[in-house]
Amino acid sequence: MHDQAQAVVVGSGICGSSIAYHLSKLGWRDVVMVEQGDLISGTTSHAPGLIGQLRSNVSLVRLLEDSVRLYSSLTVAGEPGFFQVGSLRVASSPPRMEEIRRQHSFATRIGLKTELVTAVEAQRLFPIMDTHGVEGALFVPTDGSARAPILAEAMRLAAEANGVSVFPHTRITGIEVKNRRVQSVSTTSGAIKTDVVIVATGIWSPRIGRMAGVSIPLLPMQHQVIWTDPWPELSVDCPMANMRDPDHLVYFRQDGQSLVMGGYELDPRQFSGDAIPASDNPTQLEFDDDHFTSLMEGACTRVPRLRGARLARRLNGLESFTPDGEFILGEAPEVGGFWTACGFCAHGVSGSGGVGKALAEWIVTGKPSLDLSAMDIRRFGGAPMSQGELVQRTRGIYHDYYSRVTT
Repeated sequence: MHDQAQAVVVGSGICGSSIAYHLSKLGWRDVVMVEQGDLISGTTSHAPGLIGQLRSNVSLVRLLEDSVRLYSSLTVAGEPGFFQVGSLRVASSPPRMEEIRRQHSFATRIGLKTELVTAVEAQRLFPIMDTHGVEGALFVPTDGSARAPILAEAMRLAAEANGVSVFPHTRITGIEVKNRRVQSVSTTSGAIKTDVVIVATGIWSPRIGRMAGVSIPLLPMQHQVIWTDPWPELSVDCPMANMRDPDHLVYFRQDGQSLVMGGYELDPRQFSGDAIPASDNPTQLEFDDDHFTSLMEGACTRVPRLRGARLARRLNGLESFTPDGEFILGEAPEVGGFWTACGFCAHGVSGSGGVGKALAEWIVTGKPSLDLSAMDIRRFGGAPMSQGELVQRTRGIYHDYYSRVTT
């Protein structure tokens, strides 16, 4: 273990690996990345893998575009981690159709290519869908699917080639702060003198923040996903586009010959960050069939083939959500040198490539190339949020994630 470093990145998932990679590209080679367990564990290991770029915030769209550009270039032993299959956002109601028309206009204004398509055209891109009730859809041809562990490994390997040192099974035990600035990080393998620590630890981020007296208002939310057994009608050589049907609260993507389905139920379930279990994969909980019933009904409406289908895998994973639905990035107002990259609200894979680039620029040059004010941790003012307010607001964000029609 090094006894000093320019920066210590905590977390080896896709975001931490991206930050380490981009710091090394900007010339910071004396960087240490630590991971409490196996490399690329946690949420990255089980992310559903839908990559979408269309959001209502221009800077966030640019971050996501940066991710796609980067991911398109990454492989490990010749195996790609990103597949540009495109994505559909289906309107199953007139209000949703009006929403996607507005989204198409916004995307056109900012230069993101999108296409309004009919139900029949959408079915050509996602052949197993039932088009009953579909008003139309928005197609984003440059969206795609990701295998997050491959992307994370590719960036970690590139960072190591540039001089970054990586230490798995190394837990953070404390952060020394003096005169409101980071001085060092204590780990189970020794102390590291540094004046920059970057927390990219997902659901554990509030715990790490408390070590330095920093409040990070995010809440782990349970998010359930299923994978079917292989379906012979799904072609590996010509995969379907991803599809989101927010009126039915669900999303779909093809993974090999399996269909992946998840969604955002109206009765979300949070999880206490202090109750994260001590296990080999603590970001996964027991699957709750009863809680998944409403999503399965919505999914079967759009994809009847799912009804009664055999499942290869079921997942109840913990995802970080924030009280305003925005990422938590930047240097904490309470402690200089304490940087955050967390609270991705189920967009950790989509956002991490661009976040790593923007945060590295911010750390090295003092200013990001994009306006990240909506995602800046300083928007919370450094004052701890009450648990009651955090739960209420964050549950509302999850509840509205698909159900709310923006105007």
